[in-house]
Amino acid sequence: MAFGRYLKSMRMQMGIPIETVADAIRISVHQLALIEAEEHQQLPDVVYVKGLLRAYAKYIGVDADDIVDRYAINRSAYKKIKTTEAGFFNYNKKVLFRMCLLTGLLLIIIVLSVYMIYDFQENLLHKAVENHTEKIDYKVSDYKVSEAVEELTTDAFSAHPNDKLFLQIDAVEDTLLTIIIDNSDPLEYFLHPMDHMELEASAKINLIVGNAAGVKILLNENSIPILGKSGDVVTIELP
Repeated sequence: MAFGRYLKSMRMQMGIPIETVADAIRISVHQLALIEAEEHQQLPDVVYVKGLLRAYAKYIGVDADDIVDRYAINRSAYKKIKTTEAGFFNYNKKVLFRMCLLTGLLLIIIVLSVYMIYDFQENLLHKAVENHTEKIDYKVSDYKVSEAVEELTTDAFSAHPNDKLFLQIDAVEDTLLTIIIDNSDPLEYFLHPMDHMELEASAKINLIVGNAAGVKILLNENSIPILGKSGDVVTIELP
């Protein structure tokens, strides 16, 4: 049994009140209670505590040297525990700091990666738009694609000139598509394979296809051929 609990146990066996001991060795009841509770953190200097312990032990008739030895052993164990706790706390602080640092670096890498991907897609889109501005009409078999489409669609719509135009577009490759419906402002879309679009117009639809092999087009459920190879930019006027 450690020093404080041992003294308290002996005092209570003898039936001596704590106030009597406090008056006899001239300390407060609070200080004596701290000694019996072995509250090292709140006890005064070691030399002063040893003197109080000797006086306490002599008053109740126990071995003073034994009590002082018990105190020294208990205090040494207390200091080791506190040192270990402090070291563990400092270690955890270092680990936490490293984790926060690694997390911050990871977030920076993710943000930079997202920015680079976004910037790459933007450059790709701008490049495609620049290619469209050239408005190249490729000739296949000595006539323009727009003329071929006009020849194929004239018969289909001449009988019903007031019918609306229903356009269906299915992407099979990546392509940039510019659409002008009834002379309205142009709309641009970047299509990926499996993308599907449906449009309706009253009189006219103009298309600029950034990749001739990238889309399949149906106008009022009639297939519209796109004469050109992969990567060719073609313009189509419907009907």
